[in-house]
Amino acid sequence: MTDPVVAAREELVRAGLRSEVHVDGVVPDRILRSWRRSISSGVATEGVNERFRDINVESRLVRSATPVLERWQHKLADTETSLLLCDRAGSVLARLSSDRSVLRHLDRLHVAPGYDSSEESIGTNGLGTAIAEATPVCVQGSQHYKTALAGLTCAAVPIMAPSGSVAGAISLNGPAASTTDFMLCVAREIGNQIEDCLRASSRPQDLALALSFMRYTNSSRPTVVIDEQSMLANTPALPYVSVGTHVLLWETLNAEDWKREGARRLRLDEVPAEVLARRVLAGPKVHFVLHFDDRTEPTPPDAHASAAGDAVVASARRAVRDLAKEVIVVEGPRGSGRATVARRLHRDRSAGALHEFVVTPGVGPAWSRMARLLDAGCDVLLRRTERLCASDVADLRDLVDRRPGAGVRRGTLVLTACVAESEPELRAVVERIGPEVRLEALSHTPERIPGLVEQVLESLPAEHRRAISPAALQALMQWRWPGDLAELVETITTLAGETPGPVIQRRDLPPHLRQESPRRELSLLEEAEREAIIRALHTAGGNKSRAADLLGIGRSTLYRRLRRLKLDTDEGSL
Repeated sequence: MTDPVVAAREELVRAGLRSEVHVDGVVPDRILRSWRRSISSGVATEGVNERFRDINVESRLVRSATPVLERWQHKLADTETSLLLCDRAGSVLARLSSDRSVLRHLDRLHVAPGYDSSEESIGTNGLGTAIAEATPVCVQGSQHYKTALAGLTCAAVPIMAPSGSVAGAISLNGPAASTTDFMLCVAREIGNQIEDCLRASSRPQDLALALSFMRYTNSSRPTVVIDEQSMLANTPALPYVSVGTHVLLWETLNAEDWKREGARRLRLDEVPAEVLARRVLAGPKVHFVLHFDDRTEPTPPDAHASAAGDAVVASARRAVRDLAKEVIVVEGPRGSGRATVARRLHRDRSAGALHEFVVTPGVGPAWSRMARLLDAGCDVLLRRTERLCASDVADLRDLVDRRPGAGVRRGTLVLTACVAESEPELRAVVERIGPEVRLEALSHTPERIPGLVEQVLESLPAEHRRAISPAALQALMQWRWPGDLAELVETITTLAGETPGPVIQRRDLPPHLRQESPRRELSLLEEAEREAIIRALHTAGGNKSRAADLLGIGRSTLYRRLRRLKLDTDEGSL
């Protein structure tokens, strides 16, 4: 006898999304909606799940859920059931059952930690559909989109974070003939207990942040509530925010003088709108409520990543588009990214090749070759002109003043120079031309770092591309970068190659970057103490008790000094 549920699903798959398939009384509306989403995602009805990704088994969600799941595992012993926990993306984080045969069966179905249970991956199922619908759901037997899952009944509920967003889902699974009402009742109770544990483990400032945000959830005004580790945005504000803007906004807001009461109006190059900011003091912690003036058209999210890097060349782009401009100077200290800016200027102006020359001490530049290229209409980049000796400056002056024959368009000569390290003769040439772009050291312009990091990550091979967490990005902005851009590029490239997961977290950074720099100046004694603690923590592998023993102090003393020296910052995640 044909299963009417299977027949209805097959008819919908065969007829397509636009068809009018009548399944009244066959499956609930939410199952039908899920089937349609599954078809839209191109999920196959046959086979098992093959998508696997690294998971964070130390997340706050896992820590909060584990004791609850373990208690219920013992209560449900000998019932042929299993418990599954997944994160907001649908990745299975934990799986518990007292029945080994149940676990072996789930292994064959690839229902195991690390496998993707989202609807986009395996179609209609308990965990994925509960997250998609943001409501409790029971998927029984053949209601599953994949035929391989038809032997299961899954009762699932979404787990809500204290902020009100979906943090993940919990599912109670049994044989297809299991009683669904009982299972859904138990799943709700398990979910409630996990949510209670999440609230108990949340920082007090998380709750304060959520309470502030609840006022603006349904507002039509673009609004963001932000603290050092978190950012909550309503739907109209989404085009204005990203990981980079979170870090930039937090740093900018903390640099403001808030002794004077009232809101502040801020204008940032990286944010395509005016920001009205208000400071909120909730106990000992501070957060900010930000409203965006949406009179300007928001920049698409993918453009935000490079906005910080684009701002530094904005004024020069106008000059580069002017074909009459034959000589352009990018001025700044070594390591500030002068060559990177020069190449981007060239890409904005021309699709042709850029011929690069680097001044090497003791070796005369190829002046005649550069002159021939320029006369032929080619563009030339001469880097590190601060290395030129006084006798070579005359040749550079001739190259700058050289004019081609009548009716011939000369190529553009782009120079990178550091006036502070140049001979007086070269300074005179640079000042006569007038630098179009002046760069500062990376340590003096941390607002450039998010855009530069994004550029480096995008330039890597696909298998090494990673996202970066706000806490990690903030740590990069707080480092002094004595090696400037070269050090930043090397650091990000190494992290992308060595980080096992899809996101570079603060814990993945080298020890010297992982420890937040204090905002006040430290005394020499405090600086030495801080460095000693960092070394001890690194040697102890992050174990504070062992680090205290290595330093010869008590654990409580170490904790006090960690707080005083701003070494106790850690990132929390759900």
